[in-house]
Amino acid sequence: MRQILTICILYCLSLSAHAQELTILYTNDIHGHFEPLKTAWISDTRLVGGMANLATMVRNEKKNNKHTLYLDAGDYFTGPYMSTLTEGAAIIDIMNTMQIDATTIGNHEFDHGWENMLIQLKKAKFPILNGNIFYKGTEKLLWSNPYMILERNGIRIGIIGLHGKFAFYDTTADVMIQGVEAKDEEFYLKKYVAELKDKTDVIVLLAHQGIPGRQSSTGSEDVARNLQKDIDLASKIEGLDIIITGHAHQGTPEPLLSNGVIIVSTNAYSKELGKLTLTYDKNKDKITTYTNSLNIVYDDAYTDHPKTEKKINKWKKHVSKISDQVLCTIPTPLTRSYGEESYLGNMVCDAMLKGQPELDFVISNSGGLRQDVDAGEVTIGRLISAFPFTNSLEIIDMKGADIRSLFEHGAGLTNGILQVSKGVEMKYDDSKPMKSRVTMLNIKGVPLDDEKIYKFGTSNFLADGGDGFVFKNAISKKNTGIQVIQLMIDYMKSFEVYTPIMEGRVVNVNK
Repeated sequence: MRQILTICILYCLSLSAHAQELTILYTNDIHGHFEPLKTAWISDTRLVGGMANLATMVRNEKKNNKHTLYLDAGDYFTGPYMSTLTEGAAIIDIMNTMQIDATTIGNHEFDHGWENMLIQLKKAKFPILNGNIFYKGTEKLLWSNPYMILERNGIRIGIIGLHGKFAFYDTTADVMIQGVEAKDEEFYLKKYVAELKDKTDVIVLLAHQGIPGRQSSTGSEDVARNLQKDIDLASKIEGLDIIITGHAHQGTPEPLLSNGVIIVSTNAYSKELGKLTLTYDKNKDKITTYTNSLNIVYDDAYTDHPKTEKKINKWKKHVSKISDQVLCTIPTPLTRSYGEESYLGNMVCDAMLKGQPELDFVISNSGGLRQDVDAGEVTIGRLISAFPFTNSLEIIDMKGADIRSLFEHGAGLTNGILQVSKGVEMKYDDSKPMKSRVTMLNIKGVPLDDEKIYKFGTSNFLADGGDGFVFKNAISKKNTGIQVIQLMIDYMKSFEVYTPIMEGRVVNVNK
């Protein structure tokens, strides 16, 4: 009997020796959200997020469990004003205090041009990975670090960084990526998995791909739809274990599973710290169990990490002469919407129209509106946080039929409806088939004439085909060189009190 008991104990010890635990903390799409903010779908009273809070959470987790690593899936630039005003330099400096084990490159790292991106990323004290963005027409990687190998608890972890080709061209301003190109992520993922297969136990992909995040004051709950690109990619790859994905701003309270690959992501903006805890069995050479959680970063639950907080305060002071300038006040918040007109969208388009009053109308993409503007004083910093891009106003001449196709693309909701200036009325029915959803489109009270040539304004990002809007049939395009954010500043400065209103400019009749 004693011999049987001894054998059982030895067998159990043998099993435990081969089963090792690993914890992966993860974020994506931080977008420079260095300070906590109010997020209505989480709480009406408690502030959420902030990079100093996030740094504290990561350090606490690593202190309590040495078998922990922290990974990020890209888009750390472009959001609140500090990133834009420093062209990303402040964000890299802050991230250097956050104990990041590896991150990848997102499309918004290119928002000030790829040359600037290289300058800023070289300041990073943490590994940055990308293996499929090249100097155009060459086999030379723009960022020559496609993957790395780390070890935790005896588990060899291969980490690959890739950017989805569609996402790269769909949501990156064309002018910022002249001279570079993204190549097929599936081809390079297979290549790097093959190179890592015999050197690692677990392979993780840090991916930035798929559809863009819903830029709205309300969230999206369609997890599988928003991460379909990750599901499809995983289904074609053997040897991959985990995808930590960014771009869709879509959290995964329950991980998705495709071809045995675990897919996870957060809801972005430093609001959550993902935590994936897994057991790897060396005998079976596979992950045998895993649990996942999205841990909300409540501001009142954590103390800012001193090193991170010090960096944040340094940069806030550095840009304060610009960011703190008060333009006017607003009695209610300027909120955003993905499927109808919004207070913020109306203001942005009206500001562009006021700058060029000879135009018939102005359009702007919903995805360009990144943050609500709270009621109270409107500062330059708050406006930049709402529209953090260096886009300029472009003037377009185009026939009505081609303009109609732009509105149809918006009504498809893959990238959100077009926000419009005063004088435009658009109704659509999202229950109808794609490309036939627009039921009414009036310009200055008159139905759009398919044969008439209109002169309208938009951002150079949109005019260059951003967010999938097609301008190839434009009769003429002229970039004014006037920054959209400057037009917004001038417009808001003309009011002592700006009172936003809804006018039924864009309406979903099926809502």
